[in-house]
Amino acid sequence: MIRPIALVPVLAAISFAAPAPAVSDKVVDRFTPAPYHQQKLTGYLAARMQVNLERRLLEIDEDALLAGYRKRPGNHAWIGEHIGKYLDAAANTLEYTQNEPLKTQMTRMAKALIATQLPDGYLGTYTDDQRWTSWDVWSHKYNLIGLLAYYRVSGDPAALTAARRIGDLLHNTFGEGKLDIIAASTHVGMAATSVLEPICQLYRYTGEQRYLDLAFYITRAWEQPNGPKLISSLTTHGNVARTANGKAYEMMSDLVGLIELHRLTGEPRFLLAATNAQADIAKNRLYLTGTTSSHEHFHGDGVLPADQPHDVGEGCATVTWLQLNWQLLRLTGEARYANELERTVFNQLLGAQNPANGNICYFTPMNGRKITNDSINCCRSSEPRGISMIPALVWGKLHDGIAIEQYLPGKATIGGVEIRSETDFPASGVVRLIVTPAKPGAFTLYLRVPEWTARFTAITAGREYRGKPGEYLAITRRWGKGHKVNVRMDMTVRTHDGGLSYPDSVAFQRGPQVMAVDRSVNPNIPYLFRTGLRSTKMDDGVFFDGTQRIVTTLQFKPFADAQDYRVWLYKPGKLPDTPVPLSYGSRETSSARDKLNNTGALSDELLHDYVGLQAGAEVWWAIELPKPATIRRVAIAAGELTERGGWLDTSAAKPQVQIQRIPKGPWETVATLDTYPATTSAARPPIQPGQWFEVTLSQPAQAVAVRLLGKAAREFASLAELAAY
Repeated sequence: MIRPIALVPVLAAISFAAPAPAVSDKVVDRFTPAPYHQQKLTGYLAARMQVNLERRLLEIDEDALLAGYRKRPGNHAWIGEHIGKYLDAAANTLEYTQNEPLKTQMTRMAKALIATQLPDGYLGTYTDDQRWTSWDVWSHKYNLIGLLAYYRVSGDPAALTAARRIGDLLHNTFGEGKLDIIAASTHVGMAATSVLEPICQLYRYTGEQRYLDLAFYITRAWEQPNGPKLISSLTTHGNVARTANGKAYEMMSDLVGLIELHRLTGEPRFLLAATNAQADIAKNRLYLTGTTSSHEHFHGDGVLPADQPHDVGEGCATVTWLQLNWQLLRLTGEARYANELERTVFNQLLGAQNPANGNICYFTPMNGRKITNDSINCCRSSEPRGISMIPALVWGKLHDGIAIEQYLPGKATIGGVEIRSETDFPASGVVRLIVTPAKPGAFTLYLRVPEWTARFTAITAGREYRGKPGEYLAITRRWGKGHKVNVRMDMTVRTHDGGLSYPDSVAFQRGPQVMAVDRSVNPNIPYLFRTGLRSTKMDDGVFFDGTQRIVTTLQFKPFADAQDYRVWLYKPGKLPDTPVPLSYGSRETSSARDKLNNTGALSDELLHDYVGLQAGAEVWWAIELPKPATIRRVAIAAGELTERGGWLDTSAAKPQVQIQRIPKGPWETVATLDTYPATTSAARPPIQPGQWFEVTLSQPAQAVAVRLLGKAAREFASLAELAAY
């Protein structure tokens, strides 16, 4: 049951009983973020954070998050992860906002979760006979994260007790001579072993040696014959796509835990594995918008397909990439990690959120449409965690001074120094910082110089300082009440080449924001997929309407705010010259008689997306034309082909092309697709994905809809395009 809670102004400050750690880290962080409750942000990002609070967290379906615990088993294998993710996001948001309704809600949900814990400490959603299979340890991981986050902001000893009982159960269950944690989960054991992160946190809070022992066991299990070899692979070749099965979310989750273990132990191999992985992703597998993974996996160097069907930037992977860079920024104090945080926050993280209602995308392409809803799944539980982290990314202590990592309007108190920031960034690069220490004194103010800016200056006490992109500008002086620093950074427009995946295209970035040609501000462009550049100027655009090239002034939106858009635009002279099909933008139906997967795929001229249908007596795909038209030619492009099927079996008949002459009228066969090869279900034919087959009608036909009818081979049939000309 959804329990909407009336929004009220922030009440009197909540007293956070932040518990002290029982053990100290051997490696001390060089950057310490400003405490959540000692700052207040305004402006662009603050508005998105407020949406996350009001429309996502406070309106969460509480019963859905707890259902798998109240009645085991849950209705899907990883249903247990959602409550822990919620508690983590809620704890961060509560500490920052001090919102009383959120405090009440979070407390209610934490206590309800704890009440479902079994006597032996088990807090999963599986029945006894299915324990420690599939995603069971994974759900315990997120419960540990959530309970410890709740404990951090509430001091409730029941939360720590419940977490300890989970830790004890895991310690007693897994290890040499016990159950194998690698065999207990998916993705070469990486899902289960990502419990390393909260196990390290549990050890820090309790000082109990058995939790540290469990953490070391996990690192040894990685190197078993059946393990993912995370440390040995990443400290040698360092290629994440060649490590384990390349699953992005789980691997980066493990690395976040490995950094925590490095803090506790000082073991250099742990940090080396994490930094090598981060460097490999940043260089070879990172999208311009600050995410990684296609179809949830890492791919080859520079292989970054970014259209709708490529399942770009799984929300969970985006947030875990954010967490990985945040951990490394804290540990090393190096500006390159803060640069990545800025890229991700201003583009992919916010891009996955609908700013009107807080709904979240599972995947967020660079070319396509954003598909958001309010259902509960892994990414829609992860993204609110990422948004809740924003205050921890902005400013804090660095080395011997104070660092400004992100340029946002607001204020914070850091080590007895109040910092006020006045800016409309990223609209402009003008920032005024007002520094007021509790007592006048000398210290260093570190200003991160974004790697994208061509010029960065800071003026204080009549002296001008110039910064180097990608590094910190250090200003050391004696600071007193109200001392000002006036910052100006050029909001440089950069052009990015499309690389291996988009060699004929370019994209633009202004300041930290990737820009997109969005349909809402370009109503004169009917074919966004055929948008390119007439010259090297950002706004000098052209599109092809099927008969001629039309010059226009392109209007851009930040990717984070776009809804139906393209980021990658054709370079001058590279725009396709083939006619636009009459069927572009058609409404699609199929013999499945339900919602098509990859809706829009049959009429978008993209050959790498497809619509697959399960085998039956007959299968068909149909397109309803945007308006009645005279059809002279019909073409199809093959979709995915695997050993399970994908092609059409023509042993009885070749595929038929049919039309409807009037809406909802009878289907009439007007042609046979004789160019389609002779095939059977027995052998996979030499058809390539995206391969075209076409037929010219013997007589032009007036139609309102076109259909392809055939028989699926093996388990399914697949079609990438159905085009009428």
